[in-house]
Amino acid sequence: MESCNLVVNIPINNKNLAVHVCAVLTFYKVNQMNSPTRLWKANYLLLASLVLISACSQQAEQPTATENSQSRPAKLLVVGQAAEESFLNYPATVKAENVSALSFEVSGVVDKISVVESQSIQQGDVLATLDTRDLQASLQSAQAQFDNANSEFQRAQRLIDQDAISKSEFEQRRAQRDVNKAQLDTAQKGLQDAVLIAPFSGNIAEISIKAQQAIQAGSTAMTILGSGEMEATINLPSSVIALAQRPNNDVGGAFLVFSFAPDQRIPAVFKEANLSADTASQTYKVTFTFGAPDTMNILPGMNASLWFPDPRSRTNNDAQILLPLAAIGIDGDQKYVWLVNKSNSSVTKQIITVQDGVGEMLVVTDGLELGDTVVAGGISAISAGMKVHPWSK
Repeated sequence: MESCNLVVNIPINNKNLAVHVCAVLTFYKVNQMNSPTRLWKANYLLLASLVLISACSQQAEQPTATENSQSRPAKLLVVGQAAEESFLNYPATVKAENVSALSFEVSGVVDKISVVESQSIQQGDVLATLDTRDLQASLQSAQAQFDNANSEFQRAQRLIDQDAISKSEFEQRRAQRDVNKAQLDTAQKGLQDAVLIAPFSGNIAEISIKAQQAIQAGSTAMTILGSGEMEATINLPSSVIALAQRPNNDVGGAFLVFSFAPDQRIPAVFKEANLSADTASQTYKVTFTFGAPDTMNILPGMNASLWFPDPRSRTNNDAQILLPLAAIGIDGDQKYVWLVNKSNSSVTKQIITVQDGVGEMLVVTDGLELGDTVVAGGISAISAGMKVHPWSK
């Protein structure tokens, strides 16, 4: 009688799987009959059973992978780590520290403009002149009147020594001479004031006059910017001003950032603070000075962001806790964080008390301790009891 043998080598790592295989093998041996057809049917049955058992084994192992996937990555923060790195930033308006609006001190007609806008100038340069013909005529007339009055006074002085004239007449001639001298000085000054002179070195920011234009004394003719440092002005709320250092102390670490050069930090130095709050915004005007880099054309009116260390992180309270806004959630009237259990990495909702303030960091006055670990981002996707592990790129 012809016999047929089928050998199957399959590794078995599961006890339940091993039992099923043994049962199938037993079935295989029992059904080894003399008929070749029945033998092959038993072989096919064995193979089908092994495939099904292998699939069941893989499905049985899947819950372990699911359990591991329940711990999700999250941005974690140890309370107290970022306190010294806390910075505030506010929009700043730039202006020149040394800026002057120049005007003629006499009325007249513009004769010549010697500069153009944005031109570099030096102290003492002539910027513009008025038509001086009328002023020169006035000066000549004043000079003649003074010369005549001075001569009459000199003659009266000789006569008074001889008692040839009365003392009252002498005093009258002296007074007339003094009046004519004042008129001469005024005429001379008027001629000088017809020339616009640069009071300091810098650049022409704006020219407000044109040639042959009649202008009045005191009206702005030109605006010039000094070549020195520039100023950046911000408005701070009372919550920041209250904890700021005294004005005679430097606010170290402050810097400016412009949108057209976001990677360049320009050091800024505290200059002054207005101690009277704006009635509309209830903020205080604070001014910093900075030097414009040679590689940047920084002009008055430009906007920037002024960054400086949060004064609330510089107080003497060593136990002060600062948290980023992204770590704080709101539930009705309460604020909370997701506190991470260090033993099993699960999270619980922790109610906290936050001090009123503005900025990217807020002061937590109750509910947390230094060293606690909280979820610092994506808190809307966190739920109680969830397990988390540190997120990494």
